Amino acid sequence: MAAPDAEIELLVDLYEEHGTSLHRLAVLLGAEAASGHIMRTALLSLGRRVNSVVDPVERLEYLQEQVVHQSRSARGSHGSLNLPDVEDGRQQEILAGIRALPVRDGEVLIISHYLSTFGPELAGILRMTIRSTNTRLEEALDRLRLVVGDPTQGSMPGVIESLSQEVTAALRASARSVQPSGTDTLAAELLTLGDSSQRGVSPWLVAPLAAASLLLGVWLATVTAAGQPGPPPTPPSVGPTVSASPSPSATASRSLPAVVRSVPVFYVGRADGQLFRELRDLPSGRHLISAALEATLSLAPLDPDYGSAWGPGSLLSAEVTGDVLTVDLTEAAFDGIESSAQARSAVNQMLYTASELSGNPDLRVMFLSDGGPPPEVLAQPEEGFGRTGLSPMPALWLSSPKNGATLPPGQVVIAGTVKPGAESPLVTITAEDGTVMASVSAQTTTTASSDGWRDWSVVVPLEAGAFIITATTTIAPEDGGVERGYQETKSITVR
Repeated sequence: MAAPDAEIELLVDLYEEHGTSLHRLAVLLGAEAASGHIMRTALLSLGRRVNSVVDPVERLEYLQEQVVHQSRSARGSHGSLNLPDVEDGRQQEILAGIRALPVRDGEVLIISHYLSTFGPELAGILRMTIRSTNTRLEEALDRLRLVVGDPTQGSMPGVIESLSQEVTAALRASARSVQPSGTDTLAAELLTLGDSSQRGVSPWLVAPLAAASLLLGVWLATVTAAGQPGPPPTPPSVGPTVSASPSPSATASRSLPAVVRSVPVFYVGRADGQLFRELRDLPSGRHLISAALEATLSLAPLDPDYGSAWGPGSLLSAEVTGDVLTVDLTEAAFDGIESSAQARSAVNQMLYTASELSGNPDLRVMFLSDGGPPPEVLAQPEEGFGRTGLSPMPALWLSSPKNGATLPPGQVVIAGTVKPGAESPLVTITAEDGTVMASVSAQTTTTASSDGWRDWSVVVPLEAGAFIITATTTIAPEDGGVERGYQETKSITVR
């Protein structure tokens, strides 16, 4: 369906007014190569929510939040900040000081001072509590002050606010030397969204889709009695069971390779608090369970619709005794968990991550805070927390391709899972100009896997371009109430 003209004009206005500053923010955060893609996906993501995010200030904050977290993901855990040099000696000293800080400290200084955003607004962009945000910012300024000294003569020596002003001036001077984004045509591209109408499946897709459906049908016919599919025409990451990556038990004590691929990491849906899984490549250096649990605390999700229910803390230890995993976290990790619903979402994030990775559905998790009892809001039972089946998950997952993936032209396999009782998903692929390239009902297994999911897939030929994949389904609640709809979206690039 074509985007309404007023909504398109809004996106164009936002881009023309703030596109340059947001591009520069992405560059400072170390994501220059991905800046164009980040801007496109952030604007299109806002376009899908424009009727619910009506305040102009909130719309800008939403874009800023998307740029920040997508830049983190694009930069990766081993990336660094990018602060171009300036001629002024004092400003260059401050920039060098920020580079010398831990990346998370440098990030909070860049985001807050370059955007001149503090307090609740900064907390919203960082997806943290106000108290945690203020603490991190103050600590970062204190560390920077130890590196660069007090503000220069004429400011107010020893006053943090004066150093803060110097940081703002240095960052903005650095940002001014950032080259244009290379997305000068984005405003024009957005305007074309209003010129297209829904076209269903383009004629050039009909024959390839028919052939792909037959091929996929043959594959689905090979499903075993246990509900586990054989290899698809192009292997996707299907269903919640991980078999393509090293999966030692939780009790294993082994060294990791340089990178462990396709590790399941669970996140929380920002809109509904339900669990979603991403398969991530994690750096080595610690045991696999520990690396995955750390990812729930510090690794930004690829999909901007996901987040973490945990605060900005860190993992102290993760030890297994029998079927019990004891996780010790710093006190800051529990910041922002103020209700039983938030607590259960946070618990489930780590519980399902560790349980799936270890292959132990009976795993129970106990939490400690700096070696002592966790906050009472967790309501931790004596025997620890255990899984509750599929209840924390939505009825639909769109597992492959990943959000932000870049794929070669040709046959693209789109895959995921649905709960028993859910309808076969309808998969719609929309081009960046608003054209509906395909709308296809997925082929879905009739028998649930041992984990309780039913696998679904479609195969669609795509040429070069940027696309949004949307999968939708409905499911009737067990109590016989009104059917509920579920939807997942992913943005991909084909080139």
